[in-house]
Amino acid sequence: MKQLELYFIRHGETLFNTMDKLQGWSDSPLTPNGIRVAQQTGEWLANTSFQSVYSSDMKRTIDTANYIIAKNNSFNGAPKQSASFREAFFGGFEGLDNHDVWHTIATPYGASNQTQMLEHVSPGVVRDRMHAADPLHLAETGHQFWQRVDAGLANLLVNEPDHARILIVAHGTLIRSLTIRFGNSSFDPVHQFPANGSVTKLLLSENQTSILDYNLTTKK
Repeated sequence: MKQLELYFIRHGETLFNTMDKLQGWSDSPLTPNGIRVAQQTGEWLANTSFQSVYSSDMKRTIDTANYIIAKNNSFNGAPKQSASFREAFFGGFEGLDNHDVWHTIATPYGASNQTQMLEHVSPGVVRDRMHAADPLHLAETGHQFWQRVDAGLANLLVNEPDHARILIVAHGTLIRSLTIRFGNSSFDPVHQFPANGSVTKLLLSENQTSILDYNLTTKK
């Protein structure tokens, strides 16, 4: 049975991150600090051998992947871009204030923010609630989100060799959602959002998916 070790890395800090704006399928550039964090992650993983490197098709993840690859001592190719590993699509809420949007979505359910909702329901349900609240009804539903991400994981199992170690530069909500879905009580992704440049390790096979580590950073 084929088994893959995936290193999911959240992209470096972006301009929208510093403004606390929702940034799903919209994009903003890495800040100087975001570049520094990506380079630090690359230095941290310099001696880790990767058979393949993927990123979402957003510029912030492609740039982060290239900064990491530049520091790696064994991989010197280009990242493979996959829309499957994009961030969740926030629809009509893209670019708006993160706190204000989640307060608006959560209030009808007796909560104040996304974290309080995730204490009681799955990431897929939260996606459905955002879709329902979106005036444009463009935000991804839970089914749409997981169908896309699962297709990306399935593609890896088909196209990558057994026991390959693969680096994937992706996004915070996607990584958090994977950890809630496949993790155990050793991790607390509901209350701890993955940091920019952090590493989350996932073991993927046809019959089982498990989280090995979550939100590892170079900070001591």
